Amino acid sequence: MKVSFTRIASLILATVSAIAYPAGQAAQAQTPATQPAIPNQEKNASTSPVQQGTTTREKRAQAYSKILEGQRYLSELRSAGSAETLRLARQAFQDAATLDPNLAEAHTALAEIAFYYPPQDLEAAARESAVATKIDPDNFGAHRILSRLYAIRSGLREGSINRSIAELAIKELKEVTRLDKNNAEAWALLGEFYHASGRTKEALDAWSLWAATPPATDVRFFQYMTNRPLSADVAYSRLGEVLLEAGRTTEALAAIRRANSLDPDNADYKELLAQSLEAGGVGDEQAIAELKRIVAADAANDSMIIHLARVQARTGHLDDAAATLRAGIAGQPKGSREQQVLRNILAQVYTDGLRYAEAVAIYEEQLKERNIGNAQLASDEEQLVATRILQRIIEVYKRAGRASDVVATIERMRQLLGKDSPVPDAQYISFLREQGKRTEALQAARSARQRFPEETEFLRLEAQTLTDLGRVDEAVALVRTQLKNSIADVDQYLFISSLYLQAGRTPAAIEAARKALDLLTPAEREEMTAAALITLASAQERAGDTKGSEASLRRVLAKDPNNATALNNLGYFLLERNERLDEALEMIQRAFRSNPNNTNFLDSLGWAYFKLGKLDEAERNLKEAARRDNLSATIQEHLGDLYKRRGQLEMARSAWQRALALVIRAEDTARLRAKLGGKKEN
Repeated sequence: MKVSFTRIASLILATVSAIAYPAGQAAQAQTPATQPAIPNQEKNASTSPVQQGTTTREKRAQAYSKILEGQRYLSELRSAGSAETLRLARQAFQDAATLDPNLAEAHTALAEIAFYYPPQDLEAAARESAVATKIDPDNFGAHRILSRLYAIRSGLREGSINRSIAELAIKELKEVTRLDKNNAEAWALLGEFYHASGRTKEALDAWSLWAATPPATDVRFFQYMTNRPLSADVAYSRLGEVLLEAGRTTEALAAIRRANSLDPDNADYKELLAQSLEAGGVGDEQAIAELKRIVAADAANDSMIIHLARVQARTGHLDDAAATLRAGIAGQPKGSREQQVLRNILAQVYTDGLRYAEAVAIYEEQLKERNIGNAQLASDEEQLVATRILQRIIEVYKRAGRASDVVATIERMRQLLGKDSPVPDAQYISFLREQGKRTEALQAARSARQRFPEETEFLRLEAQTLTDLGRVDEAVALVRTQLKNSIADVDQYLFISSLYLQAGRTPAAIEAARKALDLLTPAEREEMTAAALITLASAQERAGDTKGSEASLRRVLAKDPNNATALNNLGYFLLERNERLDEALEMIQRAFRSNPNNTNFLDSLGWAYFKLGKLDEAERNLKEAARRDNLSATIQEHLGDLYKRRGQLEMARSAWQRALALVIRAEDTARLRAKLGGKKEN
């Protein structure tokens, strides 16, 4: 496969002469210059065995002479050469290979010309490098060319790894490090490939060795592949990032501090440092003190302010957190995005601290500043702003358990947006479902569907509510009215599968997911195929087909090793089976790294730590998940199980009670009642 390589060559053109004679071969390459002359009489002995040997030696000597000639041309080319000079260099190396086909250095030099100089020919570079390594398995230059070729073709730079090619790159990079244990590029790239493949331990080991290598001189290829410098501070920062993701906060903090000391002006390292302090790399009071010093040195850095406020709030210093955020708000331009972000964080801090009135007051201030009162809004922009802020107020009232205020705010939204907006109706139906008022929710959904026939959201809300009421067949019949015998039916069948799964009808859920898959050819809409397989896997898991479930998710990961949902789901299924817990944690960590704002991933991460007995990490992540989504029965149940393990029985019962109020399926209700009754679970 031909690959355009002009830009790469301009970025990574290296000193070819330094590679053409790999480590351990330079002495051999110089032997033609010092080898004694062959006596003339040996040349004339036509049938003598010595003559044959002498001819071979002569050819090898001539071949080495050609290599030196080629090197001279390359040296001239780098200073003031031309296309003709490059042609002569290539011809000299080709002559050397012809004179002695087993001269690895000649093939390596040809590979380097094909790789570095236009017109680039990656196939020729790969072919010549492979010949060189076959002749001499210790040929450093050829292994390095192959490692770079595979790295380019692996998709690492684009963030879409081809696993099979990545493994070839890893194999060649290992050869490079075997031959040169201080090769920073190889250790750094090995770490990147391991990390992209989910092999966290191996990535950390590789980057630790990178951090210990002497400064590299040839840094351009790594920078091209990763957009990162090939420097020690980057090595420590990569170590710190992944250690932090793995929950090894103390080690992460040490590595990040090292990176920060090597480049104290790097804003990314300051952010990593703040993240590690917030994550618990040191004690809370020490973290607060250090974050205060960082904020004092850069009072306009809203990210540092947020980290400090979160630690203060987490440790019970709610007023200090509010003061920190208010100082930050005052320091930002009025009405700026940064100021609004800080105000929203302050409202969230008040909400988490159960100071709901103060949280609502902040949102009301934002509405007032935009002159949004109770009159209907005319512009789309005003309506969008009002919708966003009122939704946050609704969530606060839900957290506070103030149902009447939720309804009043939805009616206020209706007044501001006007009768033609479907948003208030959708909010109201969802709230009725959350309250367990399923009959009312069904009536509201049907009424909204009549008024907004083009809004398919209401048909789906009606179907979900019917399923809540145990009427899944009616729900499915309703959705089937939307089938069009086209590719668009894939989404409908997946929704039908989710309804059956919600109702506990797993065989029907599996059948619907398979129908969705049958509508897709292997090459058609890869993301839809992945969604269908993920839905199928959930149904298979619920049906007890654990092998089928894992096989479906492995199919997704074979195409896309970084599919976050597949990683999270497979990891979670393994946790629930108490199987391969370390592997499960690693997969969930990879999912969480790709989307730290996903509450489901955060819950899975906390549950993984719980299963592994790491209760501090479990509590931190599960509490954060509950803070972000206080209407998840799963998160509340996990929190209850955690509190029980820690002997905090009243807190456990409180969490389980919240979960019980949120569940719909009979089996979930029975399990939670058993926990609340102190009975042994089935």
